Amino acid sequence: MRRARVARFLLIALLLTSVATAAASEAQEGAEPADAAAEEVAEPVPLDCKPGELYEKVESWSVDCVAMWLETLGFAELKAAFQGNSIDGTQLRGITLERLADEYGVSDEADRKKIFYNLKDVIKKDEYAGNTNYYTQMMMWCLPFLLLGYWLSLKYEKQIARAMKKYHKWQEKRAPPKVAEPVIMADGKNEWISGVNSDMSGPKSKKEKREEKEARKEAKKKPAKVD
Repeated sequence: MRRARVARFLLIALLLTSVATAAASEAQEGAEPADAAAEEVAEPVPLDCKPGELYEKVESWSVDCVAMWLETLGFAELKAAFQGNSIDGTQLRGITLERLADEYGVSDEADRKKIFYNLKDVIKKDEYAGNTNYYTQMMMWCLPFLLLGYWLSLKYEKQIARAMKKYHKWQEKRAPPKVAEPVIMADGKNEWISGVNSDMSGPKSKKEKREEKEARKEAKKKPAKVD
């Protein structure tokens, strides 16, 4: 009887062991597809933003462009949080140091300052009147027209000179220059007729010359009449 009980106990233990082994193998087989699915989900989703779009103004950035900007700064772990809140370029302008710490969990002060001040530099570039990117594009558009105008000016130089001469004559006829008014002396004579026929009465004395000189000075000091 004792041997039969021992044999029965060993048989039950063997059956339990085999059942546990089979369950463990099935669990392991079922876990492999789950891990594979998790790996597939963990793969990064490609961002719908071209690197050249980051040179545009912040207001034009999409949510994916904001995520790409964070990635270029070395904060790829923040992309999911910003994308989850649909932070585009317009909303990015309102990011502060406090929001980075409270809402996005950027606990390191140096990291918060790096993100914040890089954003300020981008905004300053956009607001700067001499935006090199904008003026470079404008110059690239204007350069062919400038070269064409220079070539036309060389080819039709004589015709352009004649046309400009006619234009200046037309301007002079339309608004002729004003003739300078003569300065009136103290004796009632102007500077154009002063001294006319003075040789008929003989040479002037020193006193007369001095008075005439003083009269001219006084006439020049008087303000000109305004019509």
